[in-house]
Amino acid sequence: MKDWQDLLADSLHARWKSYRRALDKCRKRFSEKAVHDSRVETRRLMSQLGLLGLFATRPALKKAERVLDRHMDAFDGLRDSQVQLLLLKAHAREFPPVEALQAELVRREERCRKRAHRDIDRLKTGRLKKLVAALTERLESARRPAGRLARDRRVLLAAVERAFARTVQRRQRMDPGEVASVHRLRVDFKRFRYMVEALQPLFPAITSARLKAMHAFQDTMGELQDTDVFLARVDKFGQDDPGLAQSVAGLRYWLLRRRTAQMSVCVKRADELMEFWPLKNQ
Repeated sequence: MKDWQDLLADSLHARWKSYRRALDKCRKRFSEKAVHDSRVETRRLMSQLGLLGLFATRPALKKAERVLDRHMDAFDGLRDSQVQLLLLKAHAREFPPVEALQAELVRREERCRKRAHRDIDRLKTGRLKKLVAALTERLESARRPAGRLARDRRVLLAAVERAFARTVQRRQRMDPGEVASVHRLRVDFKRFRYMVEALQPLFPAITSARLKAMHAFQDTMGELQDTDVFLARVDKFGQDDPGLAQSVAGLRYWLLRRRTAQMSVCVKRADELMEFWPLKNQ
């Protein structure tokens, strides 16, 4: 029967393969779905390495993290443009026409697409592959003393506890009048969530239902962030031209109301965080 370190080694190997498949697919066919899948797999690998990186040298971990950071950075502008265009299409009846803004977003999406495709094609993953191999070997090393197994397990759980504690602190500092405070909570919660996901092979309490609930909690905050980013884009679009500013005034008012409503939902749901940790019977 495999011990917990073998299970985590298998999980890391599977996560690396999923990351590579998503990256290769993105390079071959740069579609919206391929970009989304690649972003998701990159985030999951980042968090798994953030957890298992406790067993790696700091320089090796930092080099691998830089590769993954570049991977995520390549998609940021493209993802924002796509989300904003989808929002315009889905809610077009709720505000006056914004043809000029929509045309600008289409042009920006194409620019971001070309830049992201180029950056992804140039991405080198050799250092990342080397770290994954080293961690897998470390986890699979034979004849582990029982004492080391127990110590390593405590180290991992302590890392998740620290991540959760940071997230709780962010929740306590959340300000209903400051969207940035919700964004900071979301970033720390996302890191904690993926750590929990990485531990799923070890704990029956980490069910698919729990992970789904964590994802929904994160999405609530992410939707608020998307609205705030879009609002900043609208303000920038009209800042130097009164005519353009007037053309998006209805959209801007709608986004402001949407942001206020989303902030209220985030405040109401904030304490759901406490349901996700600690695990029962861990």
